[in-house]
Amino acid sequence: MQSRRDEILAKKAKLAEMKRQRELRSTSSTRQSIGGTSDVSLAAPTPSRGESRAEFDKYLESILDGGGKSRPTSTGPAGAGSPAGKGSRPNSVLSAGELSNENSEPSIGQPPPQTYSISTQTLSTAPLATVYECPPSPVKEVFSYSKGVQTTEEWGTQTTRPKAFEDSDEDEGESPATATPNKRLSRRDRDREEQLRENIRREIEEELKATRDLLTDGPLRPISHTAANFPARVLTTEELNAVTSSEDFMDFVERSSKVIERALDEEYDILADYALSGENGVEDDDDEYGNTRGKGRRRVKEIAQFYDERWSKKRMISDISFSPKFPELVLAAYTKNPSAPHDPDGLVQVWNMHLHDRPEFVFHAQSDVLAAKFSPFHPNLIIGGCYSGQVLLWDTRAKSSPVQKTPLTGSGHTHPVYSVDIVGTQNANNIISCSTDGVVCGWTVDMLAQPQELLTLTTPAPAKIEDLSPTCMAFPQTDPTYFLIGSEEGTIFPCHRYDRAGAKAGVDQRVSYRGHAAPVMSIDFHPARGPVDLGDLVLSSSLDWSVKLWKVRAPAATSTTGITGEGHSVTPILDFTREDVVYDAAWSPVKPGVFSLVDGAGNLEVWDITIDTEVPLAKVAPSGRKGGRSMMSKSLNKVAWEESEGKRLATGGIDGGLTVFEVGPDLGGKESARNEEWTSVKKLVARLESASAVVQPLGLNGTHRAAL
Repeated sequence: MQSRRDEILAKKAKLAEMKRQRELRSTSSTRQSIGGTSDVSLAAPTPSRGESRAEFDKYLESILDGGGKSRPTSTGPAGAGSPAGKGSRPNSVLSAGELSNENSEPSIGQPPPQTYSISTQTLSTAPLATVYECPPSPVKEVFSYSKGVQTTEEWGTQTTRPKAFEDSDEDEGESPATATPNKRLSRRDRDREEQLRENIRREIEEELKATRDLLTDGPLRPISHTAANFPARVLTTEELNAVTSSEDFMDFVERSSKVIERALDEEYDILADYALSGENGVEDDDDEYGNTRGKGRRRVKEIAQFYDERWSKKRMISDISFSPKFPELVLAAYTKNPSAPHDPDGLVQVWNMHLHDRPEFVFHAQSDVLAAKFSPFHPNLIIGGCYSGQVLLWDTRAKSSPVQKTPLTGSGHTHPVYSVDIVGTQNANNIISCSTDGVVCGWTVDMLAQPQELLTLTTPAPAKIEDLSPTCMAFPQTDPTYFLIGSEEGTIFPCHRYDRAGAKAGVDQRVSYRGHAAPVMSIDFHPARGPVDLGDLVLSSSLDWSVKLWKVRAPAATSTTGITGEGHSVTPILDFTREDVVYDAAWSPVKPGVFSLVDGAGNLEVWDITIDTEVPLAKVAPSGRKGGRSMMSKSLNKVAWEESEGKRLATGGIDGGLTVFEVGPDLGGKESARNEEWTSVKKLVARLESASAVVQPLGLNGTHRAAL
């Protein structure tokens, strides 16, 4: 069977060769007719019949000898089995013995390769072969390690066999063109991977470039793509003005600059020599601000002075108050500036001990602010009384204008309000205001449109006139329904907010405290925060150049003392006469026998009645301000203690400057308070009380009767 097949193949090859020889002869004859006799030598000679027969026998023998062997593959364009001038054949070649008739039929028309020469014609026959040509892929695959391509679809989806192997059982002769969709899909995947690799390569190059810039130029500059997302540009003049004039921008600059200034306010003496003492050492407490008395533990030292050129100029300080929650905050109330009619008439500036150059808050009012105070129950609220008779309420969380204020018309005050206070408890408190027309009003913080209480004070009999003009007011620590008022005539009257047994609301007709010969400028109850109750001690200052100490009778005692129609006049138990008018006096919040006063000569005096009742322990004047007028820097109007520690006190006067002093351990500070001091004050009061006439009943006929 094999020999028969070989014979058939040989015959077919011979027929193909004979056809080729016939074509060659026809071609050569055509050339001779066209080219003439000159081209005869170039044509191949026509082989004889014997030569053709011999060549055919050789060809047949070669076929018969190699019929059962695999055919050699072509190795190149000039190989043994390839014709000259033709391309190289592919490498996938099957032997002729393994080919079936169906597979061999397409190769019948394929001309066998030949070898030609110019002089002689040499014919050779190549073995038959079935060739499958697979063109190489146009895209060169590059395999590289990258996190971005490790988990791509190409890797994750190769869990089954390729499609060519899956379909081989069903159709072995399927055309290779069926793999074209897979090739297209893989080409898209490769394109995507190439794009990912390019992005990663670009990022790495940028990082390397930034690192080189860091090593060469210093700090790391922003990456280019960040700058592309937020391009920097120069604002125009209109845009810049719009930004800088916006309210949000100004608030931001105000808050942030205050934070920086507070942080930079820390002061420390880097030249202090701790090995020295005495004249040049750190224990030398002589200060340069005019301390005339007080050394060592009894010193008084100026630590800060606040003055704002914009708002404090040509204004007078009318009231001072420390914040009960933030000890570093202190407020000062100011009257109007006569030379600035367009500025607000009244001001309240809140100063910070860590911010010296400008106030922490500035609040405005339409009239001179005569009294102001921090609310002890609401740390953000500030109450104030004005020359116009209005009671104002400011909030540190709001703007400079008051958040609430009383109306100018209707019920309320129509005269200047010189004194305001907040009394009560955390859950039930009222604002109490007093004006020079003799009206005392009670307000709630939530509503200032109408007073909740209204008292009209009148002078008790046998006075010739009933009009009473209060100048100051004070409440004790323990009783919010009882208070004292100082009048322009110099008398101090006890008053009741409500009717009680034996006394009606208003001025108590039975008792009066007479001793001053000029208007009373201030009244201050003792804090009474110690083991001994000293809440009945009251200090009062007056324009008669004196400060007086009073022993006030309790409201229950006054309601049951005396006879109806007969009043009692109480005299002071101690009198401190000074060299100038005294505008204010205040008890220390921690030391039972210590108080301070300020006078018209510009002096601050600190006293301790347990040590000396004739001269103060310390006397100091605020330092002169640069550019200030010496004539106007004398008088001091107000003094206030810081309530939590009792170490600092603030003073202010006509020049508009607020000065803060710090006292020594013997004059302030909770750590140095001793129980013996309270006992000493109690003994001193008892001794003074027994040495003088305490009560002098005043008869209807005007005669005085001494009584113990």
